[in-house]
Amino acid sequence: MELDGDEEDVEEDEEMAGVNDAVRDVEDEEETKAKVEKMQLGGVNDVRSVAGLMKSLEPVLEKIAYFQSLPPEKQTTFVGSVEDNPEYHLLTQSNTLSTSIDSEIILVHKFIRDHYSIRFPELETLVSNPLDYAKVVTIIGNGPMDAESMKKLQNSKDNRLGVPLRAVLDGPSVMIVTVEATTTKGREMTPEELERVLRACEMTMALDRAKKTLTDYVQSRMNLFAPNLTALIGSLTAAQLLNFAGGLTGLAKTPACNLPPLGSKKQSGQGFATNVGVRQQGFLYHSPIIRGIPNDLKRQAMRIVSAKVVLAARVDRVHNSPDGSAGEELKAACLERLEKLTEPPPNKGQRALPAPDDKPARKRGGRRARKAKEATAMTELRKAQNRMAFGKEEKEVGYGTGEGTKGMGMIGQANEGRIRNLQVDQRTKAKLSAKNKGWGATPVGGAASSLRGFGQGAGAGIDLRGKGLRTSGVGPTAGTASSLAFTPVQGLELVDPKIQAEMNRKRKAEEDRWFKGGTFTQVGTGGTNGPMGPPPKKLDSGVGKMGPPPLPVKK
Repeated sequence: MELDGDEEDVEEDEEMAGVNDAVRDVEDEEETKAKVEKMQLGGVNDVRSVAGLMKSLEPVLEKIAYFQSLPPEKQTTFVGSVEDNPEYHLLTQSNTLSTSIDSEIILVHKFIRDHYSIRFPELETLVSNPLDYAKVVTIIGNGPMDAESMKKLQNSKDNRLGVPLRAVLDGPSVMIVTVEATTTKGREMTPEELERVLRACEMTMALDRAKKTLTDYVQSRMNLFAPNLTALIGSLTAAQLLNFAGGLTGLAKTPACNLPPLGSKKQSGQGFATNVGVRQQGFLYHSPIIRGIPNDLKRQAMRIVSAKVVLAARVDRVHNSPDGSAGEELKAACLERLEKLTEPPPNKGQRALPAPDDKPARKRGGRRARKAKEATAMTELRKAQNRMAFGKEEKEVGYGTGEGTKGMGMIGQANEGRIRNLQVDQRTKAKLSAKNKGWGATPVGGAASSLRGFGQGAGAGIDLRGKGLRTSGVGPTAGTASSLAFTPVQGLELVDPKIQAEMNRKRKAEEDRWFKGGTFTQVGTGGTNGPMGPPPKKLDSGVGKMGPPPLPVKK
């Protein structure tokens, strides 16, 4: 059956008008549960008086069965605008009704609990799923709840549902329900009460079957009307967006930034913070391509997918790529970008050290810098200690101290009898050449010195030429001539001959001035009363002193 896009089926529109009036807005699941829990349905005798969605579902299910029963050669092929196709309208209505079925099931579940609590009040706390609760109530019914009867129901198919209890509940749940049923405080229900509950249970299972039928139909037909959009975000999300935007034309004209808020509900604060998490939780937020993304990246992921959704809708609007290849390419591009968002940062590993900068450092020059270097420079004595003579045993010091010994290296290896190492002027040493080893004609000139004992003459001279010590004169007494002498008072003493001769000359001149021509004379050796003798000692004779006062006269 081919339908032109310009044709209008008036009869189809009139029949679907009643369905559109009966379709209710989708409510948030938590809000719906809160409203239903406040309702008291124990006094309601017929479940159809509070749950009327089945009246709207029946004509839609009949049309779905009609379109599905058509042979392949008579299946709908559209030409022109998709929005003018009657099956497309049925598709959007089926999607809306499928989202309303959940709220209807919650309402019917509340009706069953309020009426079946007369027989088994503990069951609603043991089985929380509405569909499983309706099936368990249908199997147990108003029958006996002793231990033997409950054991038979676990494996018996002799009930209105035709399945055993173990097919509905798992093993632990079956055991708990069996134990609680044997100790329940409920009473048996009347036939009218039981029929009322069983009718509500049948409605719950019928609503579940209708939802499955609508979902399968939507998913099967979305590949026909929007193949690229379905390949990108899935059939259910594609149908929801098309229904909310008013078709492919409206979705193709919608900016990409307006797609994430579509279908989001305004959540009440309830005393909690509202500035956390993702605010725009609409149809796209619950799509399969966004569901597996971490929460901190979902907002960025929805921006990426929204741009591709608009492109896919425009491709479907102009009927290009009917096999959905464009949608697959857009999905691959989205998954590639989303994978880069979610992948962990690469492990950089251990990085090699940078190449060293071997440029010579800028060095400060001048007298101050030289003084600073000389303060920390290695002395000649330390250099000699760090060297070792080949084939000679190294001398060690520190025996008996308990802290080990220290090697002396080249110190004392020359056997020249020196007490200290030679002190060489480094500045002068750098100016001398190998040919000109210094000044001085004789080996004892310059810095010549002698080692003398007690009362001994001068020893062998030491020639310091060529070792960096500059002399200033010629001859044994010129320049810095000095001598070493051992004395009993000071031990090792360094004496300058010139200074010593000058001091001897001054001492002799002073002695000649004061003591050369004088003699000593002893005074007062002739007698005790001599003219130069000491005066005689004074004796107390009492002359001139006043006598004591007279004694008082007695009367």
